[in-house]
Amino acid sequence: MKIGFIGCGNLGSSLIRGLLGANLLKGKEIVASDADENRLKELRELGVEVTGDNRKVARLCDVIFIAVKPDVVGDVLGEIREFSGGKLLVSVAAGVSAKFVEGRTDARVIRAMPNICCLVGEMASCFSLGTKASKEDRKLIEKLLGGLGETMEVKEEMMDAITGLSGSGPAYFYLVIKALQEAGVELGLPEDVALRLAAQTAKGAGEMALRSGRGLDELTRMVCSPKGTTVEGLKVLEGRRAFEAFKDAVKAAAKRSKELSR
Repeated sequence: MKIGFIGCGNLGSSLIRGLLGANLLKGKEIVASDADENRLKELRELGVEVTGDNRKVARLCDVIFIAVKPDVVGDVLGEIREFSGGKLLVSVAAGVSAKFVEGRTDARVIRAMPNICCLVGEMASCFSLGTKASKEDRKLIEKLLGGLGETMEVKEEMMDAITGLSGSGPAYFYLVIKALQEAGVELGLPEDVALRLAAQTAKGAGEMALRSGRGLDELTRMVCSPKGTTVEGLKVLEGRRAFEAFKDAVKAAAKRSKELSR
């Protein structure tokens, strides 16, 4: 079985690299297309078959990831429709519904929302099945996405919220890590030390949230000693409404995903 990728931008190429790195696929099992020759050159060096022809991907592959920008999905589907019968299309384009894809193709369809952490096997993702997707399709997407981190099947109406939370979410955490790093540097730490401390602290906090069995409020209290250092830091964040700001960021991204809906 060959897996195709139409669109090899940040997300598409990260998915490919993640699948290769996790040994879920070999280079010879992937065919990728993009208009950017530099992106294709990088993937070719990993053993991936590359092309500038989307129709070739559709013709050669049994499963095709649609990883282009939302506004060109319709054009791509029109381009490959004649080769789509009997195939599985996995759309990872924000805001593009399974119904939209099904209406412009003869394929079975799954809508998915990964994030770029697939590159290091720590992805948070969700997927929903289209009307013609089979149990075998579900098993395949669970294997592919689950091999790159955590994945869950959800109702499609949840996808805009998921896009705002986990699809866009890595950027919010990078902002926090950068702020912690810069604060450390301003307090006299070497830049590389500050980055490692900030990033590992974020990673460790996430693992505690997932694995400790404790609620987030309890975990917060565990770090806070009365009249201690953490309490002083939290006072600053509360005073500047950081909690509400992050909630608003997720909602704004989800709203944009809904605006892109088609």
